[in-house]
Amino acid sequence: MAVDRLSVTVPERLGRELRALAKARGANVSSIVTQAIEREVRLAALDSALSEADDRFGAVSEELIERAQDQLGKAKKRSSVRRRTGR
Repeated sequence: MAVDRLSVTVPERLGRELRALAKARGANVSSIVTQAIEREVRLAALDSALSEADDRFGAVSEELIERAQDQLGKAKKRSSVRRRTGR
């Protein structure tokens, strides 16, 4: 796999935390940074797709968002009950 070597500068505290995170995961700093960049790229693509959908179909109403959140909350409660009772 081809790689692109980059040099970045971060606050000292963040560098320490990044190294500690990599050590705790048994990984290296490059793999942690690569995962973070991949996540940011995916989120940017999702933001772009959602913006395009809003432009094409209109924004989702607050009422619909609230109904979806209610349904997800109910589904989550049912799921946790099944895990506790073993059903």
